[in-house]
Amino acid sequence: MGFADSKKSINKLFLRDKPFLLLRTINESTQPVYATLLSKKIDCSYAYIVKLIKIMNKMDLIDFEVRDRKKIINLTQKGKKIFKILYELEH
Repeated sequence: MGFADSKKSINKLFLRDKPFLLLRTINESTQPVYATLLSKKIDCSYAYIVKLIKIMNKMDLIDFEVRDRKKIINLTQKGKKIFKILYELEH
């Protein structure tokens, strides 16, 4: 196992794909992001997305803005910092 393979294995062990993809999708989106859109883009259940959103909201990584009867999800400053750190670990 080379260094690159070892790094990928470590990242897979400590960094779960779906929570990272959720942060990444919110960060990179050019349009408003809401739970249904996240579940489609990340390819996981709506229930799991809602669970992650609640956890991340309690951790102050994301916040909500109600617009047209939809909860628009945004990264907080703390969420942006955490995403940046995780992104650098992955690359």
